[in-house]
Amino acid sequence: MPDYQRFDAVACDFPRPRAPLLPVLRWADLSFGSGTVAPALIDGTAVRHFARGRYAMHAACQAGGIGPGTVLLAPSYHCRTMIDPALALGGTVLFYEVDSDLTPRVDSIRALLAPRDHGIKALVLPHYFGFEQPPALMAAVSAVCRHHGIMLIEDCSHAWQVAAKRAQTGQANADHVLMASPYKFFGCEDGGVLWANPALFPITPPAKPGLLREIKAFKTAWSRNRAARAIAADAEPRDPTLRGQDIFERHDQPSPSYERAMENKNSLALSRWVMRRTRLAPLVEQRRQHYRQWLEAVAGARGGQALMPDLPDDCAPYMFPITIARPDPVFYQLKQAGMPIFRWDDMAVSSCTVARNYRLHLLHLPCHQGLSAQQMTWMTALVSKALA
Repeated sequence: MPDYQRFDAVACDFPRPRAPLLPVLRWADLSFGSGTVAPALIDGTAVRHFARGRYAMHAACQAGGIGPGTVLLAPSYHCRTMIDPALALGGTVLFYEVDSDLTPRVDSIRALLAPRDHGIKALVLPHYFGFEQPPALMAAVSAVCRHHGIMLIEDCSHAWQVAAKRAQTGQANADHVLMASPYKFFGCEDGGVLWANPALFPITPPAKPGLLREIKAFKTAWSRNRAARAIAADAEPRDPTLRGQDIFERHDQPSPSYERAMENKNSLALSRWVMRRTRLAPLVEQRRQHYRQWLEAVAGARGGQALMPDLPDDCAPYMFPITIARPDPVFYQLKQAGMPIFRWDDMAVSSCTVARNYRLHLLHLPCHQGLSAQQMTWMTALVSKALA
């Protein structure tokens, strides 16, 4: 039964973010001309759509044989929704160690697979922040999985471009699947994708959302679009001494973010329409430009540094990851100012020193295509000042 360490921010009374953490629907990102091609990851025969990536992960774990008495291998640095599906299926989770660049330690994976009665059925390997894991490492992990007869689940929640490349150039097989979260890349309201051999899919496809849900989603997309156009008002001053607290828990249940009723729900037709119509090239270039702005803003900062300072030519970044020396007070200062920040501070406890450190010291800052020049200027100036 896993132990968890969860940051509880209720006492902090943080204000609403003054810029969007994730992309919103923008008409300028869409193409309404003829000849728009739907990639294999959207309409291919090896694709199933779900309401969220976590439910695509549930289907992947199910295909891998995760259930009572079985084990999923997952990285020690993880989002709770990465492991929720295995717990929802009645399985347990073991954690392999990662290095400081978030590449998995193959020796740690081998050690966990060494016992004959390990019960491990599948392994999750994520591409963090949109950066593809090195090909040699991918090959090594894939070889280990094949040797032990376990399924490799490639987690492309942060890396739509990696998932698209796999689907367009590869062939789904019985021991390697991938899942992705398109709403983190496109300006759509939901979406989870499972790319796998069709023989692994359940006989019954995910249930389509009704008209009412589609209408509500369109209204939400419209309101989020309007709210994201400009920086909100300055956050009201709050007590600078307010602090959250770490809570230790032990249980074998999914987190509150996991809704069992959504496990077999399809994504919105609106979301899939947005995916098909989005012009990818300018979207990717905007993300890369924002990422470069972040690199320039934090260059030479004493209080933090970019985790991934080199931006490969084929990378479409999801977030800008930065390690900070002092979460207290920097994290609190930024949150109280209305900075849109994400970090994985609700995590299963493991022996990995990197994961334990990154839980509070690694911040995820937005760099998506929906951010305006004004918003980027405000955010980079705020972070630069906090880290000076």
